[in-house]
Amino acid sequence: VGCKAILVFFQYGVMANFYWLLVEGIYLHILLVLIFSPNRHFKIYLLIGWGIPTIFIITWTVTRIILEDTGCWDTNEHGGPWWVIRIPILISILVNFILFISIIRILLQKLRSPDVGGNDQSQYKRLAKSTLLLIPLFGVHYTVFALFPDRSSNTYKIIFELCLGSFQGLIVAVLYCFLNSEV
Repeated sequence: VGCKAILVFFQYGVMANFYWLLVEGIYLHILLVLIFSPNRHFKIYLLIGWGIPTIFIITWTVTRIILEDTGCWDTNEHGGPWWVIRIPILISILVNFILFISIIRILLQKLRSPDVGGNDQSQYKRLAKSTLLLIPLFGVHYTVFALFPDRSSNTYKIIFELCLGSFQGLIVAVLYCFLNSEV
């Protein structure tokens, strides 16, 4: 029971990670689209980041108990329970990818605007560069292997995700803390 509880908590952490990446994408998109938004959507962000994973992890746990209650739940003999977690994660990756493309499109439109002067244009260029460097934080790199079966691309997937995923915190720290004169 302890092993299963740890695995449930682990899967919850993984799913919550993807949904908090989605919250970051939604938040940045709202910042760019609604410049003067007096409404802060923190409760909705909390529900997305913690609530959606809770619903699907509870569903996954019940599905595992009913369909495949063998061992420590670290193997997947049947695909059904695994897709209860996998489909919501794939949806969050897809929505985040669409948000990311939309954010890049908005920034490029602002860069091409004739109203943007020299100082504003350099600000938007810096913002565009920062956004491109935030690809790992949006989880966009997960789209590369999202639809491949785990068995066929596991070695390359691990190397790719470790290389990009391991440097997420470093990239954010360098861009937004160490290179930011305000900080």
